Amino acid sequence: MSNRIQRVKGINDVLPTDYSLKNKVQTQLLNHFRLFGYAPLATPILEHSELYLRKSGEDIVSRMYDFNYRNRRLCLRPEMTASVIRAYIDNFQDDPLPVRLAYAGPVFRYEKPQRARYRQFTQIGLELIGASSPQADAEAIHIACSGLNTVGLNNYRLLIGHVGILPHYLQSIGIEGQLRNFLTINMEILKKQELSQLVERINQVFPSIQITPNTPPDPETHDTAKERSQKLIEILKDMDEDQARQAVLDFLQTLNISIDSNRDENEIIDRLLHKIKRDDQAPKLHKALNFMQELNALSGKAADTLPEAQKLLATYHVGETVVAHLQTLTNLLRDYGLPLDQVTLDLGLNRGLQYYTGMVFEIHHQALGEERQLCGGGRYDELITILGGTKTPATGFSYGLERICIALDSEQDKTTSSDYLPQVLVINTESDDLPFAITISQLLRQNSIPTELAVRERTLKSNLQYAAKRSIPHVIIVGKRERDNNSVTLRNMSQHEEQLIATDQLVSTLQETQLVR
Repeated sequence: MSNRIQRVKGINDVLPTDYSLKNKVQTQLLNHFRLFGYAPLATPILEHSELYLRKSGEDIVSRMYDFNYRNRRLCLRPEMTASVIRAYIDNFQDDPLPVRLAYAGPVFRYEKPQRARYRQFTQIGLELIGASSPQADAEAIHIACSGLNTVGLNNYRLLIGHVGILPHYLQSIGIEGQLRNFLTINMEILKKQELSQLVERINQVFPSIQITPNTPPDPETHDTAKERSQKLIEILKDMDEDQARQAVLDFLQTLNISIDSNRDENEIIDRLLHKIKRDDQAPKLHKALNFMQELNALSGKAADTLPEAQKLLATYHVGETVVAHLQTLTNLLRDYGLPLDQVTLDLGLNRGLQYYTGMVFEIHHQALGEERQLCGGGRYDELITILGGTKTPATGFSYGLERICIALDSEQDKTTSSDYLPQVLVINTESDDLPFAITISQLLRQNSIPTELAVRERTLKSNLQYAAKRSIPHVIIVGKRERDNNSVTLRNMSQHEEQLIATDQLVSTLQETQLVR
């Protein structure tokens, strides 16, 4: 039986060649952000769970690494935005607005491990805090797109939506708060699944509201008794909770009806009133589902989708200003030079995070035959207040670094990176030559040439075989002859050629002949 300790499932080692690419991409993106005035910061991996429980949404909260330690509820951060906003509230609230912050770091979610979906992954992104204009949204989207161009990705698709429309409409027709939040969060189900599956989830979560995907029956009836009952129910609905409870009690006493003494009177009446009010949600819910389906169907190029969106929102008398905002936003993106044929307006887009309040966007890439999301973000004007700060608008986004690297591999010929591999192996043929070999090694390193010194006391032949197996392109051999003449033997491993070079010419020879990168 093996006593090996396996790595944690879904959390991967980053090997040297992958590390080289990830580090290169991360550096390029952070430098790109710096050109727009974004200052980098780092936040702790460990945070209080409450930071995410307040508004991150069920999709993330259900997958948090959440635990209690010494009477404190803590978690590994599942995303970066809430952490950055917590840091902003702690440190930057008195700074002039806007505040521009950038970040890169690991996050943790209990995902089902698969390609491009891991339990530890790296987010790189930025937050633009203190501006509510379309210009701020356009800046964030432009940086997200141009950042991908900077690292060498061009074949991506930008999706832009707006999460403010649906909650506004649901509130306008009287959908209650908990159900309203549920529908908003689950808008995405209509994209991936049938309406019947969303209805099934509604019936599971809200058993007192049992609906079907079909159009509800006409509520109008000519039954006089039913009409009177309906009038009574409407009267109770219009009362506040205390008034309605007292009215029911008075009604029962007038009819000399007493409630079973084995059951709590207030509990029974509360359940009755709750059911009466819930019954009112079913027809409204059907209206909401119809609107959600129509909204979800609004997806396409801006020139085609915006007029259709304007018609729909005017019909429902909701969110008319959203169209103007999206029109301004697409105009600004065009001014930034973003090809609008890469842009899709999708008003059914919902990112699964409860803190978004307005524009949202995602960037997708057809990596390895499957479209994957590389980036996501949007506007969150209420999060700072929710986390205890002064009301301040904000927008931002984050990339998934590992997914960017997968996309790069799919677009480019995958070559082994040697950024962190030695370019030169220095071999001393005799023990007396070791001090000279050390001097040569140090000279190369001082000139930024990655250099290994042979340390295993092998024969010259064995060291050359080692260099070949490790793909080290150049070998420097020093022995008595070289030491006496203050020179070295430089061997090109691919061409199997050697030349004797004076030590004071070694660095320039390597650089001039481009033997090292």
